[in-house]
Amino acid sequence: MPSLQAPRCALLGLLLVFMSACGDDPEPGTGGPSDAGVSRPDAGVDAGRPPPEVVAVPRTQVTLGGREYRAYQRPGDTFRIVCEEPCPIDETYLFARYAGFLAVKDDLVSVAGVDVSPRMVPVDIHLAGDSLCGPKGAASGSSFMNQTGLEPGPGSNVCLWELEASRAPSPEVARPLTVENAVARENQVLVAHEYSHIVLFLRHELSHEWLVRAISYRVGGQASSLCDAINQQFAPTAWELCQRNGLDYAQLAEGLRKTDTLWSTDGGTVLLHAGVPLATSVYQYRRILDALAGGETLAACIAGGELRANQCGDSARFTPVGGTVSMYEGRVRWELPAGALTAEVQVEPGTWRFGMLVPTQWNDFMFAHDYDFEPASGVFKQPVRLTVGYDPKLIPEGGLESSLTLYWKPDDGPAQAVSGAVLDTGANTVSASVSRLGRYIVSPR
Repeated sequence: MPSLQAPRCALLGLLLVFMSACGDDPEPGTGGPSDAGVSRPDAGVDAGRPPPEVVAVPRTQVTLGGREYRAYQRPGDTFRIVCEEPCPIDETYLFARYAGFLAVKDDLVSVAGVDVSPRMVPVDIHLAGDSLCGPKGAASGSSFMNQTGLEPGPGSNVCLWELEASRAPSPEVARPLTVENAVARENQVLVAHEYSHIVLFLRHELSHEWLVRAISYRVGGQASSLCDAINQQFAPTAWELCQRNGLDYAQLAEGLRKTDTLWSTDGGTVLLHAGVPLATSVYQYRRILDALAGGETLAACIAGGELRANQCGDSARFTPVGGTVSMYEGRVRWELPAGALTAEVQVEPGTWRFGMLVPTQWNDFMFAHDYDFEPASGVFKQPVRLTVGYDPKLIPEGGLESSLTLYWKPDDGPAQAVSGAVLDTGANTVSASVSRLGRYIVSPR
């Protein structure tokens, strides 16, 4: 029997490893909305569709994490409703809850472009706090994968805490466990959101909050376009992609299909789990969106405020002619003298997941200002001026801006302070003459 865990994002050594999604992105962005379950009005409209038919669903007894559960599932479905014994929820409601999600499941897969990967099946949907989901906290929903040893799966979990929500004290608005509430299309937004997180598990290095929000709003009938106001407010990256690049739901679905193809053909670049193909990176996904948009999506990726610039990734071509090369929407600038290179070099981003050792309170700052320029073996024939901008708002409380400098970090050794680095607190930049490509990090001394 696989061990059943709800792992959270962890810093293992200096490698940031994605373990699960918890209703929010495992690696924090720049301070945008953080959870699907933040209190807000119910989403969506019923769009005039008749309510789904509520029928009995086959029931079995299963053991999960050493505890007895009821499991309700039709043959062939990727999900099941589970309830720990003694189940505190009336069976009629369980049938209705199954029917409610089943009615939107095909729409969800259509909007997302793909279903969950086979290793994540079955997706167990928990409607009450139990031995796996734990008690309800501030979040309305959560999702996580099972794990067997070091390998992911089989199976995954969605926690909704609907029983607890039905007993919510004032001033919260309780939602009774009625058949009508269980089958209403507008009440499928949260389960669609958490299921969409699992769609991204394994395939991609982040289970993007902006993306699963946009999908769930479409499934719930709350949004017909990525340019709709609900996405502007709660999924701003999706809204920016629509406004700046003309992308909409059809392109998001195609983008995830192409991402799945890349992943399933061993085209990913990020090692997250043993026993499965490498996950695709944010940069790879963004390049797929670039192709669908017919232009660069970097500005939209950054403007949404949910992803850091270094997570979005950027590339540039360095030539022997030299000149100034701006990257990451001006956050990085290279000044190359003529002859610094003898041949053109295509500079691509490496992973943002490897950092350097800093005091814990500086970790967020350090990872936000960690840029890897590949090929790391690239050496300049003469010094090149590198200027890296930093966000002073990310300096931790009590941290000294005057302590910032620039480091170069080899893959197999400790970070090295770049000699002669100059801090400009007015422009919020650190500059230095460097002799090679590779990983450069703005961090405190």
